[in-house]
Amino acid sequence: MNAYILRSKPNGINRESEFLGGRVSIGWPCGESLSGKDRDDISIILTKRYSDISEISVSMVKLFVQMPVGSIVLTPSLQDKSLIHILRTNSTYKYDHLSEANGNPHFIQAEYLKTVPRSKLPKAVIRSLSGARKTFSRISQHFDLLDEFIGSGFEADIEIPPALIGSKAEAINVLYDLLSSENEKIRLQAAVAIMELG
Repeated sequence: MNAYILRSKPNGINRESEFLGGRVSIGWPCGESLSGKDRDDISIILTKRYSDISEISVSMVKLFVQMPVGSIVLTPSLQDKSLIHILRTNSTYKYDHLSEANGNPHFIQAEYLKTVPRSKLPKAVIRSLSGARKTFSRISQHFDLLDEFIGSGFEADIEIPPALIGSKAEAINVLYDLLSSENEKIRLQAAVAIMELG
């Protein structure tokens, strides 16, 4: 089975509420459906609209288009980076030509399961989340671990209290942003600070 990390900001637009509402997407509007297309076809179609598209981006789009029903999707919260939304796909890839204009025609329906603190996830999954820099990454090696975690009756949904939205949430977001620093010492210090929060 399959598991993925999918960031909820396709084409630079915050779609977190759409993800939580059951529609996960990847952006890359291109004027047509990518259903049934192989990697070469997807590359040709996307290159017509995005002449500078990277091979990595083409691979991510192909991976998204081929995501099977029953896949586990982890989506880091944009509102509070210490939280992770967990969903499970209940459809295959779909295309909505009416959503071309808003940059979001490629989508998959998913059932929202829970939102949990990042620190409560299995440690191997936390490491994968910390290392995933792309919009969309496969972490299927953790499917069984995540499936067991989901089935174990983990903590209730997280309600984000209004007080948390202020300075503490901003500080946490800064720490997670520092994990992307090119300076190894800064990344290490941010990681330590995050672990101490958990």
